[in-house]
Amino acid sequence: MKEFLIVTFNNTHEAMKAESVCINEKLKVTMMPTPTYITKSCGISLKADIGIVDSLKEIIKDKKMEFKTIYQFTDSKLIELNID
Repeated sequence: MKEFLIVTFNNTHEAMKAESVCINEKLKVTMMPTPTYITKSCGISLKADIGIVDSLKEIIKDKKMEFKTIYQFTDSKLIELNID
């Protein structure tokens, strides 16, 4: 089963800043092209292992990171996750 997180952004600057914050916080993330069926707002997203979802949400809140949506990709399905 293929399962991971996709974090989308409004622009490339936000995506690059978020990647830097995550790396500084020792979270393993990688940049990936944003699938066009998700959004057309920014061509870059972050991809992360599903196991870091709680840490990622905490860092997003603590660092006030700008992002658009967090999705969980499971079995070819996208589930939009709440940050709260």
